[in-house]
Amino acid sequence: MFVTEIRPLNKKKSRILFNDGEDLVLYNGEIRASRIKEQEELPDEVYEKLAGEVLTKRAKHRAMYLLLGQMRTKKELEDKLRKDGYPERAIEEAVSYVESFHYIDDRAYVEQYLAGSGAKKGKKAVLYALAQKGVDRELVESVLEEQEDARDEYELAKSAAFAKLGTPHRLDEKEYRRAAGFLTRKGFGSSEIRRALEEYQDSADEES
Repeated sequence: MFVTEIRPLNKKKSRILFNDGEDLVLYNGEIRASRIKEQEELPDEVYEKLAGEVLTKRAKHRAMYLLLGQMRTKKELEDKLRKDGYPERAIEEAVSYVESFHYIDDRAYVEQYLAGSGAKKGKKAVLYALAQKGVDRELVESVLEEQEDARDEYELAKSAAFAKLGTPHRLDEKEYRRAAGFLTRKGFGSSEIRRALEEYQDSADEES
């Protein structure tokens, strides 16, 4: 491994860049102790010890820390470790390690999302939001099917419409378009939106 550059990141750490595109983030003390210098070869056994032992152990601790008090998807954890500068082998072992203790579980993440911030969103919005977090679409659809009885899209759309529009009243064309656009952005389908807005306006007639 040929070291092309040692790039300081802060007072404690630097990024070691190699000619094959690999890189390692190490403490400056580790760099000195390993006698790593720019424009010099790094012995394979030294690289293997750093990438395969030191950083793998550190990545496991970092992964555990990142999961304290906050659920993350597998992809979110991988991306965070990658951003922190850990090599791929260390990331793979760290993720496998926390998975073995069920500290990351994408199915549990989906279930928690649907019980929390996704509770009032339509199916399309849920699928989009979780796709952004790297959750497999088939897994999300599977959990949604399991919870289908509890997630009535029409009831969710109606609840969102009433919360947005306030006291029931007849909507003019401009208000209707705005309300429909709002519900569309929430991820509801056209049929659920139409039924929800009809129910909202019918409630105004009942109260008058």
